[in-house]
Amino acid sequence: MDNAQKRHNGTHGRVYHRSAKPRKGVARTFGESADWSDYNGCEGLYTNRVIDLVKCMRPLQWVKNLLLLAVPFFAFFDRSQAEGSFAQRVTADPVAFQETMGVALIAFILLSSASYIINDAVDLKRDRDNPQKQQRPIVARKVSLGAALPLAGITLIGGLTLAAWLGMTRDCMAFLYVCITYSVLQFAYTFLGRRIPDVGAILLAIGFLLRAVAGACVIHVAVSPWLLLCVFFGAHFVALCKRRSAFFLKGQAVPTSNEPRILDFQINIEAAVTVTCYALYTLAERTIACFETEHLIYTLPFVVFGVFRYVRLTYQTQKAGTPEMLFLRDPLLIITGILWIVTCGIVLSHAV
Repeated sequence: MDNAQKRHNGTHGRVYHRSAKPRKGVARTFGESADWSDYNGCEGLYTNRVIDLVKCMRPLQWVKNLLLLAVPFFAFFDRSQAEGSFAQRVTADPVAFQETMGVALIAFILLSSASYIINDAVDLKRDRDNPQKQQRPIVARKVSLGAALPLAGITLIGGLTLAAWLGMTRDCMAFLYVCITYSVLQFAYTFLGRRIPDVGAILLAIGFLLRAVAGACVIHVAVSPWLLLCVFFGAHFVALCKRRSAFFLKGQAVPTSNEPRILDFQINIEAAVTVTCYALYTLAERTIACFETEHLIYTLPFVVFGVFRYVRLTYQTQKAGTPEMLFLRDPLLIITGILWIVTCGIVLSHAV
């Protein structure tokens, strides 16, 4: 245990964490259990405040689940179905649509939160030396494993329960299967995948791909393979940038001297493939037939700039280790994203 994170009680000779508030004559509860990385038998007392429990679920990363709305966004403008199209169903019963998408988003938020908590618990000792992770509640000893692990179980069961309810009441059992696959994938990544070179980034990309597929399943529409490729390669590109930034954080060891150069090569490939897949998606015959327009290609400059901007931030600022913060705080990325959405809306609405 780090000397900066503990203090000694001279009377009893016990060691308490800096966030602890020892209470005389009060027995420790299950939520105040000792950290499993305390090899010296430290009996730490944890505050386990509600705000810290919520932070364990990483609210800032919930924005990733908005990817579920990507397919419904494009499906709304799809004119390939004359009768019973998605746009007609939304117009006929907008409340049901909002309820369905709302439950689907909450389900994925709970499932992803469970994986985040388990991830922090497994990496507790290693994350102490990571400047970007050492302030997380579990690592900073503000939340004990006795409180965090039950919370992970509750969020996991809650997410799967919502997915099952949605599958039975909205006739979309495929959404439940996607949620189960996503959960298994996240645990595979936590316990095995990221320890194998190149596998971890691919598993993360598949996780984003499953979010897009879940959005298609919940509204019963087909999704373009080119759009799925854009999601996969774009997510893989971001994961590689995150991995490269992690190697240059203070105190982080580089596995091999060639690793950064290998990642540079992979990032260059993924950036090019992502832009190419999006360009091919906008010009694909199926896309033109669905939206009755060839003008989606005009949104390509925003995608190109977004990719280039992300690369620049990765190499110049080393901030790609927290992608959610880049997308939420970098003004140029925010403006680019808004302009892309607005341009897509204008192009597709005029096509309709």
